[in-house]
Amino acid sequence: MEAALLPAQRLSPSDPWLKKWAVACRLPFLTASVLPVLATISAVWRLDGQVNAVHALLAVVGIAFVHLSANLSNDYFDHLSGNDEVNRLPTAFSGGSRVIQEGVFTPGAVLRAAVLCSAVGVACGIYLWLRTPSHVLLGIGIVGVGIAWLYVGPPVKFAHHGFGELATLLGFGVLPALGTEWALRGRMTPEGSWVGVPAGLLVALILLINEFPDSEADAAVGKRTLVVRLGLRRAVWLYTGMLLGVYGSLAVGVLLGWMPWPAAATLALAPLSVHIVRQLRASCAEPLALVPAMAATIAQQVLFMVIFSGACLATLALGIGR
Repeated sequence: MEAALLPAQRLSPSDPWLKKWAVACRLPFLTASVLPVLATISAVWRLDGQVNAVHALLAVVGIAFVHLSANLSNDYFDHLSGNDEVNRLPTAFSGGSRVIQEGVFTPGAVLRAAVLCSAVGVACGIYLWLRTPSHVLLGIGIVGVGIAWLYVGPPVKFAHHGFGELATLLGFGVLPALGTEWALRGRMTPEGSWVGVPAGLLVALILLINEFPDSEADAAVGKRTLVVRLGLRRAVWLYTGMLLGVYGSLAVGVLLGWMPWPAAATLALAPLSVHIVRQLRASCAEPLALVPAMAATIAQQVLFMVIFSGACLATLALGIGR
């Protein structure tokens, strides 16, 4: 059981302030948002041979703080709905940070932190919007911040109606890729932004597998996630289908020349993906037994983004596949 406990459950009143907020913000999970942006930067760098370093840095910082605001606001709204309170089987990857439930921070403090993080992300976006053509980036930013706050927040509550995965695909993949390319180049192209499709699907897979151990608590408060709606077994098939979508979008990108051919090296992750699916099929009804598959799903996303970024930079350095 101890290995599955959340970091918040191991905090004590004497812990440093910074450590407490790192747990509340779920800092290790920033890879889900930052790596797709870095992958897009790598794709643009490959295409143009250069990037605007200031714009690239602001794109990374902006998405990171919007992600932090999403983590914090989700904890706040899940507290209001009673979702996290009724969850008796939180894991290191699901069930929220638990800082409210453990009395580490008050709900008001978490909400204020969410607003502050959102403000930093918005400030980065406004700077980029004012220095790029037209209002495209403004529109992308508004939709992205809206997804972050309305994922479980009223009045939309995407996750409560089974649209959490779609919102994640857009908010952590497609929109960041499009916005990053626009911030760097002032235009959108499949060569620069196609990576947002597999990137978004990979993060949506993290969300989907994390919904398995939370399904009973979610159902208890009327949070009709896809796992709740479909049931455990059919949700396993959905995971498998989305995973095929990752590799399918990669194949399309490489075959159409939207991605450099060395990006096909991400296929080396296929054995890991098959292993995850097997674990999920065997343990979908056992929350604690799912922890290794949940960790592997995160590793899958990280490794895919790192390999893709490396492929882009390698083609740039070697002058091949451009």
